[in-house]
Amino acid sequence: MKKYNKILLLIMIGFFLSCSESFLELTPQSSVANEDAITNLEDLETSITGVYDEMQEAYYYGRYMFMIPDVLADDVKQNLSANRIIDYAEHVQNVSDVQASSLWTGMYFANNALNNIINSDVEVPETSQDSKDHILGEAYALRGLIYFDLVKLFAQHYTYTSDASHSGVPLILEFDPTLEPERNTVEEVYNQIISDMTTALSLMNDTSRSSNSNTLSAISVKALLSRVYLYKEDWVNAEAMATDVINAGYSLVDNDNYLTLWNVDNTSESIFEISMTESDNVGGNGISGLYLSAADGGYGDYLPSNDVVSLYDAEDVRMNVFVEDTNLAGDYAPYRVNKYSDVLGYDNVKVVRLAEIYLIRAEARAQIGTNITGAQEDLDVVRKRALPTATSTTTTGEDLLDAIFLERRLELCFEGQRLWDLMRRKQDIVRTECTSSICYIPYADDTNILPIPQDETDVNPNIEQNPGYN
Repeated sequence: MKKYNKILLLIMIGFFLSCSESFLELTPQSSVANEDAITNLEDLETSITGVYDEMQEAYYYGRYMFMIPDVLADDVKQNLSANRIIDYAEHVQNVSDVQASSLWTGMYFANNALNNIINSDVEVPETSQDSKDHILGEAYALRGLIYFDLVKLFAQHYTYTSDASHSGVPLILEFDPTLEPERNTVEEVYNQIISDMTTALSLMNDTSRSSNSNTLSAISVKALLSRVYLYKEDWVNAEAMATDVINAGYSLVDNDNYLTLWNVDNTSESIFEISMTESDNVGGNGISGLYLSAADGGYGDYLPSNDVVSLYDAEDVRMNVFVEDTNLAGDYAPYRVNKYSDVLGYDNVKVVRLAEIYLIRAEARAQIGTNITGAQEDLDVVRKRALPTATSTTTTGEDLLDAIFLERRLELCFEGQRLWDLMRRKQDIVRTECTSSICYIPYADDTNILPIPQDETDVNPNIEQNPGYN
């Protein structure tokens, strides 16, 4: 049974007992354990562990943080018998959607727990100061990650408007039971994300690869920051952060062992992953449950689209993340996704790994334009790990950017990133081999982002609903 800290437990009990309240509002009864209840280092350790536990849940990284954006995009197709998140696959989700509500609720409750850690006033002996600072750094970084995830899910991408002045999500940085917040702009949310992660770096002093990627380190925070800067199109900082990570001692899993990325925890390539142990996991409610067939213990709701499978060279080692299923026929044949092969959910969920960091630096260098050779070499590190016989990249300009974008699709498919890549490049979603009536979704369509939950807008008169949702 999970060891939830008392803050999160009381918060969740308060939620279930008080459905009429705003998810952003915590009554005194439901938040008895606040920053005043954190009095020593052990309390800090218990509280931060509770947040990591919360991130394992099916509503978050245990399933839907990856699955929802993937079924909204074009690398995943809906099986005829699908019975989960089908509204997202068909782009007909609404304000009463349970998954959107769970994401919004759970992430803000986790945010509140992090605020309690950040705003606590704990004095520790000098010998424990580094440990305290590291936990505070983790709390700041996790709060930044949660806001990054919230603003991706519930708002259009950073460059949707020229100054990122469109609506993002409310920034809640301290407990206030009377608060009925408005939505901050996307620019304001990104500024807070970067501030939180930068503060985290000032508190954490581990500057090389950690053997345990289940918790955040300074290097893993830099990896997350490189992704934030990439989405913001701050190419200089994206390159700098990616370079620090690449130089920190991680190494790509070699071609012969590529599949260990998915069935071995804490590989040399893994920078941050969500722990899923045999005693502490989401079981059949994990990502694998939606991909694996009924014969393998899953639901088999979703399959890889032939659109993406057809892009791989036959000798590409990444073809091993697909398994042939002879029971599939017609439009649904012949593959299933095998990146998440343990139906009981024991394999850790990879949030960020080194291959992505090389591709971030490649894109940043290509956009900056002063080190095109470096961009080509970074791209080839990933391409040639997958296909050692691949020829070296010689393209430049838009062709080079297109090649990097294609490689991101091939390397990061089913890891919850395809939708965000399409959005930030302002591209339509085109399902060329389509098994539903929704084969084309234009760039910036209202349904590419989630609705603010109806329960929230009902009780908070200041919060604005996303366009297209009533």
